[in-house]
This record gives sequence, structure tokens and C-alpha cells, in this order.
Amino acid sequence: MNPHGKAPASDVTYGERLCRPPLSEEDRISRWNADTRGPDPCRSEGKVVILATVHDTFPKPQQTKTFWISTDSFQTALAFRKEVCLNNAQDLPLSVEYMDRDSFDVVDRAGRLLARIIQNVGTSSPIVKHFWNLKLWIEALPFEGAERICDRILYNINPLVPSILPPTIRDMGKRFDHHMALSVGEFGNGEMDRFLERMRDFQAKHGEIKIETYECAKPSEAASLTAFRFVAAPAFRTFCIGQGLQGYSVDYALPKDDGSPPPLSDETEVQPAIPVKRMRYSHFACNVVHEDLAYHEDVDVLKAKHALKHAVEHTCHGKLPAEHGHGTEYVAPPAAQERWKRMDPLNVSNPGVGGLSYKFQYKP
Repeated sequence: MNPHGKAPASDVTYGERLCRPPLSEEDRISRWNADTRGPDPCRSEGKVVILATVHDTFPKPQQTKTFWISTDSFQTALAFRKEVCLNNAQDLPLSVEYMDRDSFDVVDRAGRLLARIIQNVGTSSPIVKHFWNLKLWIEALPFEGAERICDRILYNINPLVPSILPPTIRDMGKRFDHHMALSVGEFGNGEMDRFLERMRDFQAKHGEIKIETYECAKPSEAASLTAFRFVAAPAFRTFCIGQGLQGYSVDYALPKDDGSPPPLSDETEVQPAIPVKRMRYSHFACNVVHEDLAYHEDVDVLKAKHALKHAVEHTCHGKLPAEHGHGTEYVAPPAAQERWKRMDPLNVSNPGVGGLSYKFQYKP
């Protein structure tokens, strides 16, 4: 990094890499946690103490539009991603988030109250912080079942809370299996017009395939989509506890030239356990996927999780983890391990991360 602070703080080639066809096997993944590009503090997994960071800012768009797009075919969604969203690096959308039918149903059933709070006060509000701290305090009380009581209450209250989604979007969510929340910006160079033209051309080209688009009419509708997507993970916990289910969560990156769901089994398990709900929601442009899978109590979820992780890496050629850190669950690739050891030669910061030794100076 430039010591005078003149080097860009962002990954200035990311947009180009996102849109271009893979140049190599390593280039197939857009972003993941063991990527060693950039200065050492990037993806350092707690191996350095960062007091402050400086980032480039993006220009503020002159105009924005937000859409909800639904289709009954995941292949259509992938084609939309390739032909419309990632057509070129100059016209990238501001954001494009994918949700499947199970994600929509779980959030609508178990995340309404939290989504409404976030929509009204924002994620950084002290109200949200106090609400969350109160939940954690109750869950830590010394009696059996304390860790579940808040989610049981939330599960029973949520049906009484009106949905934050516009009626048209809620109807689309019930009729289709695949959804995208998309925001487009205009920066003065015709980006929005070109993007919207590609959207119209795509719909005309795929006229025989059912695909519907809804444009948010006001900022509050756009904010409702953001809040709805934001609460997917806590809604999954509330849903599992309310339904008496168990589950697990995993995040991974898939190749940018694919994105199909990994199978639930590997070569060691021909008949995998079938989840009650399989939530798949992703940052669609970069193909970083979050999965939350709910099972009945008699299922070995650890075995199911290992099978899915194996399928991600060996069947789909993806990478784990993509966003939430290696922790002590994932073994990092040698290049990432060597980088962390160089940053923290004494092994005093976050020992044991990514499969490294817990001992001083990484002694075996």
C-alpha cells in the first residue's frame, strides 16, 4: 500500500473481474475469504489489530430505481444475471440480491417484526441495539429454555404484524420460486438507460418464460426490500425454534460462470436427509451464497453439513467460506495460512484460526 495514502483503498479492478469470463481456474471465483489479493489487513482473520481504515467513496447516483423481479426458473435468473446485470463493468447495478421461495416464506413468516423495526429506524439505530441486547440478556438467564424464549415469542407475534412488502411483491413471492431485489443508479453517463434497455430486451427475448418485474414507486418500498432481505438469518433461527426444528448455516462462493445449487449429498451419501426448508439467498452478482437448512430433530445435521460442504468444493468447484470467516471450523489454504503467520509470527492474535496451531509461534 502507498505509504502516502495515495493508493486506492478499494479493489479498482473488481468490476472488470466480475463481468469477464474466467481466465483461469482460480479466476472462476469472484471473491472469497482466503483470497490473498490486496494488502495484508484484507481478510486477515483477526491476525492484525486494525485501528482505522480509509476507503474510497463511490459517487452518489443522481437517480436510483429499485425493482423486484420474480421468475419460476432459476436458469432464467442466472441468464438475467449474466445478460443484464453483468453485461459490462460500466453499467453494474448498485446491488442485486437473490432469494429463493423457501427464503421468502421463512422471512415472511418469522421475520416480520424485526424487518419492520429495521425499516422504521435503520440498522444502526440505538433502538435496534437495545432490542438485541435485551434479547441476548434474556437468552442468558439461568433457567432451562431461556435461550429459546425470545424466538418463541417472536414466532407467535409475527403473524399479527403486517408484512412490510408491497402487496404486489408479496403476491409475486407466493406465485414464483426465484426472486431478485435489484437497485440501479444513474451517474450521468446513461448507465440507467442502458441497464433498463437490457432489462426490456431480456423480457422480450424470454417472453415464453414467465418473469415479472415490479418497480418500487417510492423510497419506503425500496427500504422494505432491504429490510426484508436483511433479516433472513435471524428469521431462520426464529422459524426453527418456533417449528421445533434444528438447522445449520453455511456460506460459500460459487464460480461466476455457474451458480446452480450444490447437491445435498456426496459420493459417500446416496440418500441424503431432506430438509424441511432450504433457504438460499445470495449476493447474486458475485455468487456468494448463504444457505440455512432446517431439519427434523432426528437428523444428523453435522453429517448433512459436511456433505453439503463437500459438494460445494468438489462437485461445484466453489470455495468455503466466502464471507463469515474461517474461525476454527474451516482449514484455510496454505497461501492464506502463510500470510497470517507472516502478519503474526508469535501467534498471539486469534490463535487456531483457519486450521493453524494454537501454540506460541505455531509450534506443533
